[in-house]
Amino acid sequence: MSAIFKGRLERWKEDKGFGFIRPEQTSDDVFIHISAFKSSPRRPVVGDVIYYQLHVENDGKIKAVNARIEGVTGLKPQTSDSHKQKSNQNSLFSKRLPLLLFIAIGCFLYVTVWHYRPIKGHGSTQQAISSDSSHDFILQDAFARRLNDIQVEGEGKISKLLPDDTGGIRHQKMIVVLNSGQSILLAHNIDLAGKIDSIRLGGIIAFKGEYVWSEKGGLVHWTHHDPKGHHAAGWLKYNEKIYQ
Repeated sequence: MSAIFKGRLERWKEDKGFGFIRPEQTSDDVFIHISAFKSSPRRPVVGDVIYYQLHVENDGKIKAVNARIEGVTGLKPQTSDSHKQKSNQNSLFSKRLPLLLFIAIGCFLYVTVWHYRPIKGHGSTQQAISSDSSHDFILQDAFARRLNDIQVEGEGKISKLLPDDTGGIRHQKMIVVLNSGQSILLAHNIDLAGKIDSIRLGGIIAFKGEYVWSEKGGLVHWTHHDPKGHHAAGWLKYNEKIYQ
């Protein structure tokens, strides 16, 4: 099942039938067309909370699909002759709609809450680790749109261990492959966070840091705390140990 995202409709052009959602998960607005609201009994307005899925076009552009407005249920009224012929089916669907919405909301909560499991031993400031597909999608989106300096997290298999970068600030470097197939270069500051000595090819490593675009899939750095507080704290997790 595709991940379900949540955001608020920030802009809407009623005459043209499209607008933009401000997501909770990322900082970039998402395009949405009126055709995404196939089952909504009313048209969206600015301020509506929207639940939606994401679709990547062939040209790499991202748009929202399969959208619904929070608190709005039901189908658009039909006026064609086929409506009378299908009234029994529609009635049955309407009776089941609350159950379907309950299942959809349950899936959304599963993706956004249950998968965010706290890391033990880091107090109230602990970060959460999640390997769900929404993180992979955000990284794919960042690569497709050539984004930089956005906070990301994910999990992947170590496919290559690179020599440490010792020119100036020292970094431990490795390439990981996500479940989506995207490759990410991790550059971990070992002057601030310490080196992972036990790391091995094929191991699973989780990460959080800042994404920088590259043609090979992207780089994630700042996988550690920032003593000056200018960057959000990142981390690596390997063999149940946190490096930050």
